[in-house]
Amino acid sequence: MLDRPQPKAVAFDVAFNDWWRSQPGSFRDSVSPSAARACFRAGYSAGQHATERRFVFRAGRMRITVWATGPTAAKAKAEMEADFRAAKKGWPKPKAGWQLLEIK
Repeated sequence: MLDRPQPKAVAFDVAFNDWWRSQPGSFRDSVSPSAARACFRAGYSAGQHATERRFVFRAGRMRITVWATGPTAAKAKAEMEADFRAAKKGWPKPKAGWQLLEIK
């Protein structure tokens, strides 16, 4: 069990910068970056997605957020989520497949 390769963690700075940019301007103006960094570090180290990054896609009318290790895995998860949501609402799947646009 210990000889299995361990997953690589996402660099803290990359994760913090992604999170900080996703916050609304009002939040960024009300909290100092150093305080936000300290709070984020505590949550990040204990978080269950420490080895994954957050990806946000637009597929038609839907906004889909997934956690994945890379863009390829994120697209696959987003397509599955889009299929699930479409089936739940009774919408047909597009014949050409989902056109996923990554939102930054």
